[in-house]
Amino acid sequence: MKKLKESSGAALLIILSVFALLIPLVQSVWSDSQSNYQYRRFFIHQMKARSHAMAGLDLSLLRLYIFKGAEKSLPQSVKSQFVSVLDQSWRFPFEWPLKPTEDVLESEKESLELIKQMSFLKGGYLVLIEPVDGLININNLSSPIESFQSFTYLSLFELLLNEVEKREELREKYDEASLSDLVDNIVAFHRLSEEKEEQDDQLNRSFMSLEELRKVPNLEEDLYQVMKLYVTVYGSKALNINYSKKEVLEALGIDSQWVEAILSRTDPQSEFYQPFQNGEQFCQFMREQAYDFCAFLEENYGHSDMISFDSPKAFRIQSRGYYRSQTVELEALFYDLSSASLDYQKKLYLEKKRQENKESDLSKEEPENKDLKIDYSYYKSLVILYLKENQLDF
Repeated sequence: MKKLKESSGAALLIILSVFALLIPLVQSVWSDSQSNYQYRRFFIHQMKARSHAMAGLDLSLLRLYIFKGAEKSLPQSVKSQFVSVLDQSWRFPFEWPLKPTEDVLESEKESLELIKQMSFLKGGYLVLIEPVDGLININNLSSPIESFQSFTYLSLFELLLNEVEKREELREKYDEASLSDLVDNIVAFHRLSEEKEEQDDQLNRSFMSLEELRKVPNLEEDLYQVMKLYVTVYGSKALNINYSKKEVLEALGIDSQWVEAILSRTDPQSEFYQPFQNGEQFCQFMREQAYDFCAFLEENYGHSDMISFDSPKAFRIQSRGYYRSQTVELEALFYDLSSASLDYQKKLYLEKKRQENKESDLSKEEPENKDLKIDYSYYKSLVILYLKENQLDF
């Protein structure tokens, strides 16, 4: 009996020892399996968020294709009259699932909730489309048209000066001299000198992305964050007044009172919203405000081709998709390559004629399309210049 008890005690001790050795192993396996599960869940949620962002991007592209198709189907003689109407096809933000506002009826709220429950898309997305034609195109600093170079240089300098004066933390670091040197550095960054056997030539190089500005000497991050709100490297060569921000208009040398008058016409939220159809209408409007801005441009640059009132040619699409805790943001640049190319060729031709001191009438109207059917043959000229992805974990 005593030997049996001793044997049982030894067996129990062995079993406890084995359990003591197995517990860390079990804990390790459990920890690894939980980590693997969390990683897989994180990856799946992130992929679903990205697919939602892609859905928002695809919908935005469809909206822009429809906008450009309808615009190109209109005859030139009436196109400018419908700009504000056509703009509504892309200008408003779009969010899915739809969220009812306070003034929506209770029955409509129930319908929206039912649609949400029936949808296969269990996350959501928010999409914003912005034109970049109303931003200062810094690639004009190396434009073959000298007036565009001067106009862009002064506009960029005034923009930086105005923004520095508004911010106390920037006023302590920058003054007029340092800002002038900074703009000179941006101009110099455009030029790449190449030594060749037969000639020493300088080639103009365009910025391919705004991030390249970070490579410009003496351009620090705080000033870059300010600049990227108001400058672009894409868009049309001329600055589109109908889509310009307050800060950009002020950088043109227009006083705040006249800037407010312009925004009352170009801001979609304004009750007096009515974009300018052409340069003549804008010049007349400014003369009525007791400030002849067009005469200022003619006097200083010889023409006013550096501003425009056409429909936008470049759009920045920001699509944010979300699922559970994961959010993915896609940013794309949608560009009407054909329209931008033709517009720039026209400006180069006008500049050549000005240098030759000749007059030329280029106001040729396009043939009218009486049935006004949307022409989708233009799609080959519409391209996505870049697609950038940011993953945000909330």
